[in-house]
Amino acid sequence: MPVRLRASVAVLLLVIAAVAMALLVADRFLGKAGPVAALPMLGDRPDRRGFPVPDSQAIEHPGRASLPVPPATDQVPRSVILVLADGMGLGQLSAVSALVRGPAGGLAVEHAPVVGLVRTWAADALVTDSAAAASAMATGLKTPKEAVSQQADGSTPLTLFEAATASGMATGFVTTSGLVDGTPAAFLTHVGHRDEYRKILDQMLASDATVLIGGDWRRYPNALRQPDYLELVREAESAAGERFTVVRDPSALATASAPLLALLPARPGSRSAHGPPLAESTRRALALLGDRAGGFLLVVEHEETDEAAHDNDLDGVVAALVELDEALRVILEYAAARGDTLVVFTTDHDTAGMAIAHGDFDDGIAEVRWLDDGHLATWVPLFAFGPGAARFAGVLDNTDIGRRIAELLGFQGFPPVS
Repeated sequence: MPVRLRASVAVLLLVIAAVAMALLVADRFLGKAGPVAALPMLGDRPDRRGFPVPDSQAIEHPGRASLPVPPATDQVPRSVILVLADGMGLGQLSAVSALVRGPAGGLAVEHAPVVGLVRTWAADALVTDSAAAASAMATGLKTPKEAVSQQADGSTPLTLFEAATASGMATGFVTTSGLVDGTPAAFLTHVGHRDEYRKILDQMLASDATVLIGGDWRRYPNALRQPDYLELVREAESAAGERFTVVRDPSALATASAPLLALLPARPGSRSAHGPPLAESTRRALALLGDRAGGFLLVVEHEETDEAAHDNDLDGVVAALVELDEALRVILEYAAARGDTLVVFTTDHDTAGMAIAHGDFDDGIAEVRWLDDGHLATWVPLFAFGPGAARFAGVLDNTDIGRRIAELLGFQGFPPVS
């Protein structure tokens, strides 16, 4: 390289370094108002995905006639099914509806006779986590972040599952996540921190639950650092004794009897999704719970709506909500045929702030953007079907969900409805 060219390159590099240093110094003192924040980032590019374009402006709402929808009535429910799309904000839901069904939508939740909004703040923060949010629903009390149905003073309030058991009802939890994850743990256990997996599984094994279907979490990073938890997973059959039928093969669910504890492996290619499609697990849980004389309380959760949103993975969010939609259709068919089952569909918090930012009918391509990759304090949607559904209309706190379910089912020992 000629001497003059080398000198020019050296000067150019010095200029670039000086400009970069100046930008960083300005950003240090100006923060989000500074020039670095205004620079376009590689991760700021929108996701692009096709959507069904309507043939005309006369758009009919698809699927309404074919989907049995339990009407909202004043009847007291015999059973309750709570459906949770972990991390699903209204942006996720409305985006997936448009991307999969078109502008007129057609997901099962859109047929709900009652719609509400839910505040999600925790006992110690505006932005919650799944453990605190699920604990608020399970106990009717605000709970500190990371805690599982345990208050800051160490007290352990009554959960919906404990109250249901005391009232003679059967209980069940079905999740695509690990069974010891924060959401299922909140309905079944009490621990100071959501990562105490061994304690959580110990309490689940000692519980009076009727059906527990979830993952073994043998491939989950946090669980891999807890050999005492992994040991208990391996020894679940002996630890459960005669209390549960322990199942590890998803194909065995179809013939397994209750009380059932299914610790299922991760799906191929996934570390966080477990077991068969959620509709299949849900259908089996309903078959095991449906004939119980005292009714039942069942919680059904899809975790991948949260996991995919943390990764800003549009395809993952779409796949998870489509799978959950199929499970909800199974639930609504069951509830409509029975006429005595309340169905409440909601979420614990919004994750990542996903939304469609652009989408013209001329090319049928939508642009999807993300606000963040973490949890948000935005209000989240709620949909209710069947007897008692009207109690969930309006703007609610997440503690109101557990309180109103308890009130409808006549549970004692719960905080009163605000």
